Amino acid sequence: MIIITGHGKFASGIKSSLNLIVGEYKFLKVVDFTEEKTPRDLKEEIQLLVNENIESKTYIFTDLAGGTPFKVSSELKLENKNIEVFCGTNLPMVVESTMMESLGCEIDIEAIKETGINSIKPKKKIIEFCEDGI
Repeated sequence: MIIITGHGKFASGIKSSLNLIVGEYKFLKVVDFTEEKTPRDLKEEIQLLVNENIESKTYIFTDLAGGTPFKVSSELKLENKNIEVFCGTNLPMVVESTMMESLGCEIDIEAIKETGINSIKPKKKIIEFCEDGI
């Protein structure tokens, strides 16, 4: 299972873009940390999703290192060795993870970290654009 969480509508925004790129998948869940939620509410909501997937690995993608969604997710990781937590999430990381999961592969943590880093580096090669995108 993949869970995306972050401040405001970060998670649902990433999912919206992801759906356009790779389609919708039932193994991908989002938990937005909005103003009306407390950190405890957030933790309980994520824990419920993790409990649905107790037998398998859960990958939690968060927005900011040190932010409440990251802190809560990290606390859950300390309680459950089947949880992996990422911070600084960007769309390419989630696209690649979703594709790995959809193919039944275990998510390669190192590859996902590299994808995240490489997607924010300035590109030296000029990218050619056409009417349909890159």
